[in-house]
Amino acid sequence: MGQTKDFFKEKKDWSRFKDKILDYYLSPYIVKIINTRKPLLIFDCFAGKGKFDNGENGSPLIIVNHIKSVLHQNASLSNKVKGFFIEKKYYNDLKINLQGHLNTEVLDGTFEENLQKILSADAHSNIFLYVDPYGIKNLSLNNFKKIKDKNFSSLEMLMNFNSVAFIREGCRLLRPDQPQDLIDDELTDYESDDDSNTIERMNAVAGGTYWKDILNDYYSNTIDIYQAEDRFISEYSSKLRDIYRYTINIPIKLKSSRHLPKYRLIFGSNHEDGLILMADNMNKKWKEIIENQRGSQLALFDFEFPDLTLQKGFDLHQDILAFVSASNTGRPLKNLIVELIQKYGITFSESSYKRKIRSMEQAADLIVDRFPPLTKTGKQATSMDYGEFRIIARIRHEHE
Repeated sequence: MGQTKDFFKEKKDWSRFKDKILDYYLSPYIVKIINTRKPLLIFDCFAGKGKFDNGENGSPLIIVNHIKSVLHQNASLSNKVKGFFIEKKYYNDLKINLQGHLNTEVLDGTFEENLQKILSADAHSNIFLYVDPYGIKNLSLNNFKKIKDKNFSSLEMLMNFNSVAFIREGCRLLRPDQPQDLIDDELTDYESDDDSNTIERMNAVAGGTYWKDILNDYYSNTIDIYQAEDRFISEYSSKLRDIYRYTINIPIKLKSSRHLPKYRLIFGSNHEDGLILMADNMNKKWKEIIENQRGSQLALFDFEFPDLTLQKGFDLHQDILAFVSASNTGRPLKNLIVELIQKYGITFSESSYKRKIRSMEQAADLIVDRFPPLTKTGKQATSMDYGEFRIIARIRHEHE
């Protein structure tokens, strides 16, 4: 993998970008979660130093600043929000960089060594996991299953997953004597773990042996490296859905006509509101970043917007019809939007989906039933607010 001994010397664009995603999401997430009146525990599972040598904040300081903001606005929440920062290699640096911050605890050791700390939390807690590892071998799916089985009040995860690094490690282990197509420039720079990888560990990370079949197809020229990565992340996401009911992955690619993802941000939640919040907020913030770059004429980030409508097999109009027609009784609007998000990721905002469905209603491609059918003033309801109305989208039958 792209190993470096100077990981924390300065913050690179790809690292700065994923931290912005974390920063943007935490603001609406924390506001929503604290309204549950149940404790919120944020675990940064691979925390690092907390701050880069050039002075830029890493994920730990981003998280503690959100905690600080919450406590500043409402001191009564002092026992409701806490951050835990897990780090082995840079434990001392991290402890110094987080010194003086309230409601924080630095945990010495690896994620796996501190797993019991998470499992021992009160089951009534809301748990948020930020998973940004140095490599891939400490991401055993079984550990995440153990957390899920605790049945916390809510469980959400934002993971930085280097799928290309996994593919490369798999190639090295399965075919050590064959040259690899992947060059270092296609991999994000990570510090290597202290010990070597094994096929058994790869199986644990992937949650199965399916990755071997994918790479064997690649070596037999049945598929290319891009198809191999896409198939792998599809299978991996399927495994994650055994843990998180709702998942999306955001491919972070360089602005190039043909490039493997630099990494994939994977979001998992067991609540549909969490999924909608994530996709909606990230869609708006990403577009805001793009607009700001255009306005300043500065290429701050060399990443492209993950617009899945540009790929084959993605047709929003047809997908809406397909999802709705799959049920004889139609689909509740909120449920329909959740299904679309799981396919399109952050390509659209929630309001964009609603506008599209309304336009299909106006074109008589769909029927949208609202209950109650009338507003409080007695007018025909046309709202797309599923919080105020029970809204069902269904296919128009010939007799209607």
